[in-house]
Amino acid sequence: MTQQRYMIPSLLIFSVCAVLTYILVIFTACINLFKGYVVDSFYITQFILILLTIVVAFLGFGVDLWYKQKALRYIGYSILIILTATGNLFTLLMFISILRYKKTSELGIYNGWESFIIKIKSNKIASISVVILVFLLTISVMSKYLFDTTLATQNQFDDLLKNPSLVHPFGTDDFGRDLFTRIVVGTKLTFFISIISVVISVILGMILGMIAGYFVKIDNLVMRILDVVFAIPSLLLAVAIIASFGASTTNLIIALSIGNIPSFARTMRANVLEVKRMEYVDAARITGETTPRILWSYILPNSLSPMIVRFSLNIGVVVLTTSSLSFLGLGVSPEVPEWGNILRTGSNYLETHSNLAIFPGLCIMLLVLAFNFIGDAVRDALDPKIQ
Repeated sequence: MTQQRYMIPSLLIFSVCAVLTYILVIFTACINLFKGYVVDSFYITQFILILLTIVVAFLGFGVDLWYKQKALRYIGYSILIILTATGNLFTLLMFISILRYKKTSELGIYNGWESFIIKIKSNKIASISVVILVFLLTISVMSKYLFDTTLATQNQFDDLLKNPSLVHPFGTDDFGRDLFTRIVVGTKLTFFISIISVVISVILGMILGMIAGYFVKIDNLVMRILDVVFAIPSLLLAVAIIASFGASTTNLIIALSIGNIPSFARTMRANVLEVKRMEYVDAARITGETTPRILWSYILPNSLSPMIVRFSLNIGVVVLTTSSLSFLGLGVSPEVPEWGNILRTGSNYLETHSNLAIFPGLCIMLLVLAFNFIGDAVRDALDPKIQ
């Protein structure tokens, strides 16, 4: 009897990416070996990462060996979810791919997830961008255990303004702090501020957009208020808010969130106005469905695609805005290793030590481009007009 094989293309794709991400983190962290010492948890963390790489490879490429047994399947699910805590989001995507395969194969329905992932994979630049983003996120999450973070925050007066070398790959700043370590540590904060602020904007924008689009009587009131906010440039609005309440991470997130709410609300409203005219929504009203259920079960799921595209495209803009505000001294505290702060420090030494500005500038550019490329790929994959 032929043994059943589980062919899940997206699982194989994410398995390769997850393994590659861990390998990149392991080799990048090995740069610390050129220093005189490493953090106490360095070697054990490296060993754990190697072990995790093997585990992920087994779960991805050896799915036939564990998926068919219920107990092993739940253990595999648990491991993939837990590994997400390392920052390697590909393990979460592996879990989603398996669940989608299980559900669609049992019901015998079309697996749109597989089609979506294949379309994203066909865009080589977007695929590379996803790997870069997950790599940056993973190494930033693991930086506490792989890097001596004191090199990023504490002054090292014996190493002032050193040029790039094996010990200091990006050089050191005017306080002797290792630039490479500061960029790695600052990646976590950059991701946190950007993603949280956009998520807040999406949630509030979706709520306001659904209210404005579905309830005609208050549509004009809600949209006129949002138009007032929309008329103010988001960067200028953020500057005004931070200047009024002070520079801090919380105020920065609030300022970035408020400025982006109108654009998400307008997009959601347009989607709701279109979807609420559909026959299945009319049928739901006729059958006596309540308004909250209609909004949650019928309108919201069918209005998400444009919001997902805008979400992915907007993160890059927020990253750039965050760095701009920090560069102007209106972001997080000056001593915090955030990319905009690092670039601000480096701008004072463009003629003598240009590396202090070039490397953080390249990181910001790389991150913004990666988000934009992914956003373009998601838009193309979700657009039914593009085959």
